[in-house]
Amino acid sequence: MTGVKNIGGHLYPPFHPGWGGFAEELFHYTSRYFCATEAFLRNLSQDSSFAMSGYRAARLSTEQRDLMAAVLSCHPDREAGVTLVAMVSAVVQGDRGVQAAWVASYRERLDSVSRKDVPAQRTHLQTDDAAGVSPLDPFLNIAERLQMPVAIREHHVEVPLHALAEYLVSPNSTLRVNLHNAVLQVHNAGYVLRNHPHLTHSEAQAIADEDAV
Repeated sequence: MTGVKNIGGHLYPPFHPGWGGFAEELFHYTSRYFCATEAFLRNLSQDSSFAMSGYRAARLSTEQRDLMAAVLSCHPDREAGVTLVAMVSAVVQGDRGVQAAWVASYRERLDSVSRKDVPAQRTHLQTDDAAGVSPLDPFLNIAERLQMPVAIREHHVEVPLHALAEYLVSPNSTLRVNLHNAVLQVHNAGYVLRNHPHLTHSEAQAIADEDAV
């Protein structure tokens, strides 16, 4: 079934597309580019003190992995962000347990873990082609105003993730909200953010196969 993940004999529901590459970062590995995932979760949970330093997906216990899969199968919202922030913080501290409140909130989703009748999810949302508006437009428009280079190539959004992370935790609340929503729209359209350190505007124009700023 499309999107279902079989890991160690467990069938996990597909990630909601709104998480984009952040879901892979949280569930499978933690790269040196976790700064964007950290900033995304800070903004989603409204917890400015959250830090991912020291987190490794390999340290998740079976119960934590099941719960994380359940949370990541849901649309990104504040409750999901708060739960993930608490889970990541627990892993960093060496705690392998899960809180009863987390389990209660995602009981229905947890029941789908390791079952064969997990419903398939679409990999991206439908867009209104007739309107002639690309789901990338809000992100590209913000990037252009911020003078942040972006290249759309091979269905990836190539961007310096450290720069993006800084804007996602900007003291300007309007910028944070608009950029956060634009990133969600990019993910929902099936695109994945890819780190491209030191990307320049001229290079972005040269390598893009769709659009660039």
